[in-house]
Amino acid sequence: MGQVVSRWWWGGDPDAASPVSGLTLRQVYHVQSTWRPVAADAGKYGMELFLRLFRADPETKTFFKAVRDLDEDKIRGSYQFKAHTINFMSAISLAVDNLGQPEVVVAMMEKLGQSHGNRKISTKYFHETRDVLVDMLKNDFKLTIEQMKAWEIFITFIYKHIFDKL
Repeated sequence: MGQVVSRWWWGGDPDAASPVSGLTLRQVYHVQSTWRPVAADAGKYGMELFLRLFRADPETKTFFKAVRDLDEDKIRGSYQFKAHTINFMSAISLAVDNLGQPEVVVAMMEKLGQSHGNRKISTKYFHETRDVLVDMLKNDFKLTIEQMKAWEIFITFIYKHIFDKL
C-alpha cells in the first residue's frame, strides 16, 4: 500500500531517474523547493552571487562593460547590471520550474550556450559560477547532502547542454 501511495503522491516512482535530466522526482523536488527562497529575492541573491564571483576571479568582471571599472558599491547601484543579475536568476528559475519537461530545459540551455558562445565565454567561467552558486546554496541556505546532490545533478544536466553549444 505504501508504494502505491508513494507513486500517486510523486506522480511516479520518486527514485527513477529521468533519461533526459538524470534527476529523480525526489531530486526535482529538492532543487525546486530549495530554489524558492533564492528566487523570491532574485535581485539580492543574483547580485551577491556575481559580487562573490568577481571576488573569486576578478577577470570575470571584465566581461561586463557596465561594471568592469566599478567598485562593489557602484556595481550594486548599476541598474544595467541589476537587470543582468535578474536575467541570470530568471534563467535558472525557468530551468528549475520546467524540470518536469526536461526537453524544454535542454532547448533553453542550448540557446543560452549559443548566446554565451557568441561572446566567447569559456567553460572555465561557468565552472567558477557553479562553484560560487554551490557555495552559496550550501552555506547560506544550509542545504543537506541529499539536496546538494540534487543540485549537482541539475547543474551537470544544464551545463551539458550549455557546453554543447558554446
